Amino acid sequence: MFDSLNNRAWVSDIRGALTVQILIEYIYLWEMLSNVELQPDVEDTHIWQFSNTGQYTSKSAYEALFIGAIQFGPWERIWRSWAPSKCKFFLWAAAHKRCWTGDRLARKGLQHPAACPLCDQAQETIDHLLVSCVFARQMWFYILQIFGLQELAPNLEDENFDEWWVNTSGRVSGQVLNA
Repeated sequence: MFDSLNNRAWVSDIRGALTVQILIEYIYLWEMLSNVELQPDVEDTHIWQFSNTGQYTSKSAYEALFIGAIQFGPWERIWRSWAPSKCKFFLWAAAHKRCWTGDRLARKGLQHPAACPLCDQAQETIDHLLVSCVFARQMWFYILQIFGLQELAPNLEDENFDEWWVNTSGRVSGQVLNA
């Protein structure tokens, strides 16, 4: 590093087609490096910026891969549940709006029903089929009634499955159900 910064020798390594963006970055780098004073008798140290200690760990490198990534909220409720794998996969697809419902078929330009085939009252979406369709609400009521939790069934104002699931699971957290 000392040899490269000494008398700006690093500049001679720049080759190729220089675009406006490259020239801007070059000027910015020049300004940053003009204030650097190297001390030949002091050993270089590397500080890992992705950990609090400044030391590299594989965990901090793995976590750095996800900096700025979009977080997927319901992943833990889905993948850490006791449900069978095929149910977990369905919930994952539903949470990502990847089920082949009428709205998704329409977006892809494929043949689709004009309305929900169960109630004929709204467009068929995964949220509609899971919580806002009258048949879905009735199904949830009957299933939850077995456990004495019928008050947790979706109401008329519930339109988003994930929001309903978060609210409902929060209300029964830690309870042991005996059927």
